[in-house]
Amino acid sequence: MYFERRKYKLFAKKQLNGRYGTAVLVTLVSGLVSAIFLLPQFFSLLLTEEGRVTLMSSISNFSSFNFSISNTSESTPYMTLAQNLVSAIIFMAGLNFYLKMSRTPEKISFTAFIEGMNNWWRAILTFFYKGIFIFLWTLCFIIPGIIKAFAYSQMEYLVAEFPDISIPRAMNISKRITKGYKMDIFVMYLSFIGWEILAALTFQIGQLWLRPYMNMTFINAYHAMLKNALDNNIIKAEDLQ
Repeated sequence: MYFERRKYKLFAKKQLNGRYGTAVLVTLVSGLVSAIFLLPQFFSLLLTEEGRVTLMSSISNFSSFNFSISNTSESTPYMTLAQNLVSAIIFMAGLNFYLKMSRTPEKISFTAFIEGMNNWWRAILTFFYKGIFIFLWTLCFIIPGIIKAFAYSQMEYLVAEFPDISIPRAMNISKRITKGYKMDIFVMYLSFIGWEILAALTFQIGQLWLRPYMNMTFINAYHAMLKNALDNNIIKAEDLQ
């Protein structure tokens, strides 16, 4: 299968046409929930002279504002873990929304995002299982860890779409369907850099429209890789049960 990056992106625009409103709302709510966990770090910056200097420097260079806060504050390991777990749950809920949107031309309600949060425990298990393996591969050098991160990149999609699939099986299938496409996935991430820069120039407001576009694009790539694997007997339908 030829990895048709432009086709996935063009189709994403068509899928979002007339349905951007709810997708923007999902992005906004996701961002606000994540921001709550940054508040303690934000206020810790204000309480120290070094933090105030860093904060003012960040404001003057707004494109790196979030990066500066998350890397200079004295956040506890527990806060960082909680933030990552919440992000994993939100990401899984978002996938539930976008997967449903990819299956029908009808408008999808915000309820689909809320319903996706019912999958919170599988989101957390996926986060830990995937994270442990990537960490172990990274110990072998950075490059193997990066390669495996792309090999495991479809795990969340599989877990979100197929409620009966086990986490280890999702990892195995992800490795099989991404075989030969890891560089293509990486290049597709790079293709959004220009849009990321433009979003930064709008104080990240542009992310409200960029994130749905990116999410639908990667959903389309996932569908294509999964279909290719099924059509070529790389995996079988019963593997998804």
